Amino acid sequence: MSWRAAAAIAALAVGCTVPVAQAETLDTGITDSHYWLGSRGPDELELSLLSASEARVGETLELQLRIHNPTESAVDDLQITSPRSTAVTSTTQARQELAAGSFPYYGASLGAGTLQPGESRDVTVKVPTALGEDSTLAITEPGAYPLLFTLTGTRDGQAASFAEERTILDFQGEEPDAEEEGEHSFSLVYPITAQVDVVPGDTGGEELILESEQLAEQLSPGGRLDQLLDAYLKHDLHGSGCVALDPALVDAADRMSAGYTVNETRPSIAKRPPRLRDSWFTQSDSDRGEPGAGAQDAAAWLEKLKKVDCRMLMPWANADTDAVAKVGNEWLTHEAFEQGAATVERVLDAPLSTKLTAPASGTSEHAVPVPLLVADNSEWAGEAATFDASLGALLAQTGSKPQTTGYSNPELRYDFSMDSEQARALTAGASISVASAQEETVAKLPNYQDPAAARAVMETAQRLLDSGRLQPRPVTALDVGEGSGTPGSPYPDPAAFHDAEITQVTQQARYTDELMSIMVNDPGIAMTRYDFTAPLRRDLLTALSATDRSSLHGFTPSVKQSRTRLEKNADMLRELRASVSLIPPGNVYTRVSESSPLLIVAENGLPLPVDAHLAYDAPDGATLNTQDLIHIPAKGSITVSMTADLPSNVDQMSLRLWLATPSEHLISDPIDITVQTRAGIVSVYGVGAIAALALVLAALFRLGKRKKKKSHG
Repeated sequence: MSWRAAAAIAALAVGCTVPVAQAETLDTGITDSHYWLGSRGPDELELSLLSASEARVGETLELQLRIHNPTESAVDDLQITSPRSTAVTSTTQARQELAAGSFPYYGASLGAGTLQPGESRDVTVKVPTALGEDSTLAITEPGAYPLLFTLTGTRDGQAASFAEERTILDFQGEEPDAEEEGEHSFSLVYPITAQVDVVPGDTGGEELILESEQLAEQLSPGGRLDQLLDAYLKHDLHGSGCVALDPALVDAADRMSAGYTVNETRPSIAKRPPRLRDSWFTQSDSDRGEPGAGAQDAAAWLEKLKKVDCRMLMPWANADTDAVAKVGNEWLTHEAFEQGAATVERVLDAPLSTKLTAPASGTSEHAVPVPLLVADNSEWAGEAATFDASLGALLAQTGSKPQTTGYSNPELRYDFSMDSEQARALTAGASISVASAQEETVAKLPNYQDPAAARAVMETAQRLLDSGRLQPRPVTALDVGEGSGTPGSPYPDPAAFHDAEITQVTQQARYTDELMSIMVNDPGIAMTRYDFTAPLRRDLLTALSATDRSSLHGFTPSVKQSRTRLEKNADMLRELRASVSLIPPGNVYTRVSESSPLLIVAENGLPLPVDAHLAYDAPDGATLNTQDLIHIPAKGSITVSMTADLPSNVDQMSLRLWLATPSEHLISDPIDITVQTRAGIVSVYGVGAIAALALVLAALFRLGKRKKKKSHG
């Protein structure tokens, strides 16, 4: 084997590894379920809190509950009871009560009759709290009280407990004198993120294509994101709050405001220019889908976002911090932690308030380029400020996607969706009141949150700040320090990314870097090679997002979605790389002399030029004379001329050609050509020429003899 063949093989192995769809098969089921679930088991029926009146000491509490029977059997003699526990004095105690509380004090009960299969019913429950009333909860002091609502009855004559609903209500009374309470500083981090479903394979310079209008719905008036922003702007936190923004969301909203389309697929950007006749029968505009309807709402939401008083970041697409660090790709790390600042500042036309970044995991095993906000029961690498871990775990249980935090005690984990969203929202508000007893409180809401819980937290926080029970401390004033000890969470994180997923992202990140390296920037083209490949890296960060993954019921769908995104991203990477190619001229080059040029076309479907040289592999004794550098224009082609020195004793020889970088990394797939000097043809022509010459000479000889005879005659 020649050295060129060896170089080609090395280039194939090192410089042009084809990204695969899945490095190894990953079981998308709920693995290590004991890390997700604790003592509470599933309910047979559904009991959901719809609303509750303001909880005040000595007043009757009025609640709206919904009962639903999803089974195929009727249930009879239904009873709703309402016991309570003693007031909790810490967020840890609150979590313990929600997970496995005893609730020894019984209040009022209500008969709910019979419920047929598939039937639902709304009921009103009135629960007295004052002393002296029948079936009272006997609450005489303000505080956060755990409440339990149980649904019992009979089925086929057998008594059974069918469902329960737990919440913590903050019963208010006369506010204590602030001076008696002492100093209690308070800071609140308020994240805003959403799933941004950009069609995979996005590249720089392209218009935005979304898979659906779900993001537009969230940005519209009354949508989730609009309500979240309103909840923050309409409450006065006296400077103690700060909004943590997902730069992927801000970037998407900005691109949406300029116009976008909705489609399930993405048209190729590396297609060869179509023939005129083919263009008559194609609708290229429709390849991008239908025009999106949310441009104006996105612009209005961004204008509202500019009114926020404090802005910080979370990683791009709410990507898992440790997963990004494990990939270990410089450019991917840059996009995850540093590029977001430039994006948000450009869109909002204002600087960030702090360099602190709020990761979804709340922990960090690896140092990153920016300081992080992590749970105070963890250790960390690099620089970080901390938030209240117990309070953070309690707040994370809220919303439509209740999250299981990696820093929370597994003994206190369960299926948080067993309690209704409203019940968990009320718990969130009460948890702020419980935490206010501490000397210092840093509250961090979950990176994905819903409006109901956000409003409950903001209302409680404002009430306590207005009363003087809490003193505002800006998030920008939080102490940032170096970690000590072994970095990471004190408990297993069930949502952690597996090695197979990390390997897959690592491979595609490297392949993206290689794609960037084969292009060269052009002063006449505004877009740079980094700008072109940056969206491909952001696709990888979206695949590493923790938004749905940290939820018990969202974990499996999230794994599947990430896998699908990586598969489509890999397809686009292969397509882009294949768009730089050599076009074979046919089976055989036929030349009549050794100096005859060999012509071959190099094509570039990328939007930036490519500098390459023509590498080859040939049998010993053969040499290909090529240009040192081939500059292939953007979205264009160039004809390359070369000559070949072949052994004189060989009529035909096969050569393998490919485009390579100066460092011999493969750019294009190799092609095979056959060069034929046609020695046989040359010989035939030579014999013919000699025969013709002989005939001419013979004729001339005969003519000469005739002339000689005449002259003698």
